[in-house]
Formats: sequence, C-alpha cells, structure tokens
Amino acid sequence: LKEPEFWRQAYPNIFTGSGITITPENAMQVSAVFACVRILAETVASLPLKVYEEVNGERRVADHPLNYILGSSCNGEQTAMEMREFQMTSLGLRGNAYAEIELDGRGRTRAIHPLKPGYVAVSRDAAGNLKFDYSEPGNEKVLPVHRVWRVAGLSGDGVTGLSPISLARESIGVAKGAESTAAHMFSNGITTSGTLEYPHKLDADKIENLRSQFADRYAGHGNSHKPMILESGMTWKQVGLNADDAQFLESRKFQIAEIARWYRVPLHMLNELDKATFSNIEHQSMEFVMHTIRPWLVRIEQTANRDLLSSDEKRRYYVQHTVEGLLRGDTKARYEAYGSAITDGWMNRNEVRRLENLNPIDGLDDFLVPMNMTEQGLAKNLAGVLARAEIKALTIESGKQSLESFKDWLPSFYGRHAERLVNELMVPPAVAESYAATRIEEIRRYSSAQDAILAIETTAQTDIEALLQ
Repeated sequence: LKEPEFWRQAYPNIFTGSGITITPENAMQVSAVFACVRILAETVASLPLKVYEEVNGERRVADHPLNYILGSSCNGEQTAMEMREFQMTSLGLRGNAYAEIELDGRGRTRAIHPLKPGYVAVSRDAAGNLKFDYSEPGNEKVLPVHRVWRVAGLSGDGVTGLSPISLARESIGVAKGAESTAAHMFSNGITTSGTLEYPHKLDADKIENLRSQFADRYAGHGNSHKPMILESGMTWKQVGLNADDAQFLESRKFQIAEIARWYRVPLHMLNELDKATFSNIEHQSMEFVMHTIRPWLVRIEQTANRDLLSSDEKRRYYVQHTVEGLLRGDTKARYEAYGSAITDGWMNRNEVRRLENLNPIDGLDDFLVPMNMTEQGLAKNLAGVLARAEIKALTIESGKQSLESFKDWLPSFYGRHAERLVNELMVPPAVAESYAATRIEEIRRYSSAQDAILAIETTAQTDIEALLQ
C-alpha cells in the first residue's frame, strides 16, 4: 500500500471547499504551515533530552547508553537532532510519530530507527495488545508494542493522534488557493480580465486570431503595464477588481494568522509583525514556551519513559528535557537568571559553569547565602525591629501624659523591653537589664521627652546590636 493511498484511507476528507486537495506533502508548500512545523520541530529537537537518576535524594545525569542515543546519534546514520526533528515534524503534520526500537541482548534500547508515519497502521492482536503494521515498500514488517516508540498528539481515542493537516485542511486550502491566485495574477499581468469591444461583427476565425494576438502582446508578467494600442474603433473595458480593491493582501495575512492559530505559534515568529511591539513579543515568547512547547516536551518525555526504558530501569531512571536550553539564545536573560540563582543560594557557581559547558573550579562548589539569611543577618534584622518598637512606644506614650508621668512610666516599659531582648535576641538577662537601666537614666536627663527620643533614635539599632557582641 503506497503512502498517498494510505493517507486517503486514513483521512478520506482531504478535499476542501476551495477545490484543492490537501495532504501533508503539499501542505508544506504553504509558507505558514512550513514555518510553524519547522519552528516546533527545531525548537523541540534542539533541547537536551537526558536520562537522570536519583541517588541518595540527589538528581544527576545517569551513566546510561540512552544518553548517547538521545543526545548524539540515534542509530549510526542519523544524529539525535535529525531523528527528533523528524519526530516532531511527523507530529506537526500527521499527529503521530513512530520509531522502531532496536534492543540489545539485555533488553535495553540500543538504537532508534524512525518510521514514516504515513505507512504505519495501528491495530490490536488477538490478546488485545497494540501492533504496528509497517508497509513501506521494501521494508514491510509487523512490530509489537514493546518495539515501537510512539508519540501521539491531541487524540480522539487515546491511542492515535489527530492530524493537524486533516483538521486544518480548509484553512490550508484557502491559503494555498490564494497563493495559486496570486501566481496566476502575476502570470497574467496583475490586472484582472476585461473585454475588447468592436463596433462591427467579426467571424469566428478573426475572433480567435484577435484573442491570440492580444494574449501574446499584453498577457503575462513580462507584458504587464505595456501601453495598449487598439485600432478601428476597438475599445478595452475592464471587468473585475484589481488586487488592492479585492483586499487580496489582507486575506493572505488573515490566512497566516489562521494557520498560526492551529499550531499555537505567535505571529511574530512567522515574521508577521503588523501589530507587534517589543513588550508583547517578549510576553508572547514566554507564552510560546509555556503553552506551546512545554506540552510537547511532556508528551515526548512520558512516552520515552514508557517505551525506551525497561521495567527494571523505570524504577531507577527517567527521561527529561533540559528546558534551560531555551534561554541559551538570550545571553542577558540567562546571566540574570544565573545571578539570581547564585545569590539566592539554590545554585552554586560550578553548577552554572557546567550548564555553560565550562570546567569546574576549586572553591566554587560552596553555596552563597544572602547576608539577611545568615544567623548574623537575621539577628541584625531583629535588632532593627526591636529598636523601632522601642522608639514607637516611647513616642506614643510621651504624647499621652506629662513629662513626670512619662518618666515614671519608663521602668515598667523597659522591664518588658528587657524581657524581649532576652527571649528574642538571646541576650543575657544581666546585659538586658543593664541596657534598660542605662536607657532610663539617659532619658530622664532630658527636660523634654521629644528631645530624649530624638537623641536615642539614631543609635537605637546599633545600641541593641552591640548587646550581641
């Protein structure tokens, strides 16, 4: 069974209202479809895909042969990039991607051979297990489920994905029809057809001869805009609209947006920048990673874990993309992210160097801890809180009563304040009591509560920090 016939059986409704037959092959002739599929394929295939393991609660890249297959060469003929690019192209065109798994003597994946999805028919055997009939001429075979890595897109049955080309065939048909119309317009000299009017009757031979001569001299892209010379009272009357009047270009722009909508690709990535600004392009790029690329990555990761790892390996290993590769093209954003991770203390400098393919350096394995997160930093912050609480309490109370009453109130307040110093800052009781007594004596020397508060306000925090020495 040849691939085109198989496609027609799998997706019988390949004809469109525009009268154009749409298949995965000719759909790629539409620039918007080609661009969307290429963007998805190259983005996903360029991200590192590695096998990880957890040892004593720590994640690390595993010493597993699958890392070479997924990261360098999948079968000795294709690079990993080429194979995964083909995989994503198949998903973008047909909604399914298949690859034959070659196993070694221990039952582990030794190589991956991509299969053309147009030749794959999925069915079930007598036991209800999936099987895959591959009908490429000269390479026919039936593969059991454990010998196939299969990835399905959005599905209607949970097994095979829906073909984006089949679903979007009307939109693609209109776009392809518009391209064909544009080509014919240029071929015929842009302006739409018209009529030659002659005041006398012409026989059939003269009409055909006139039509032929007129087409030779004035039709076609090379003859466009030539001056028209008419004889014997003959006149030209245009019937129809030119490209601008028909808003032909606007309709073509709309079809670009329509196809981009099917693939969830931002318009600016298709070089359609009419309504783009720097800020919304940046936001759309983030949405592209989160809402377009990430779901595909999850599909590929989960199927790789299911199909490429043996039952025993699944207990220890797992396959996952390194999404940080999407930042590799933006140096400023990447360095800012690294800087934040290092200063916040959840990455060390050698980990960053490994991500940048740099060798580690002795002394850079230690994690930096922000000053305000150290014991000293936390104590300093708390000293500031207690100092501000002291000044606030003195200010409020001084406004409620006379100076003498305020001074009489001081011992009770500083008794409580000394307890806070002991309980919250772990200051020895004798030191806290000495601080309280000194502060009471200092305030009582002033003839104005406001002057006393102003005098101690600038040194309150440093005075409490001194208690920690």
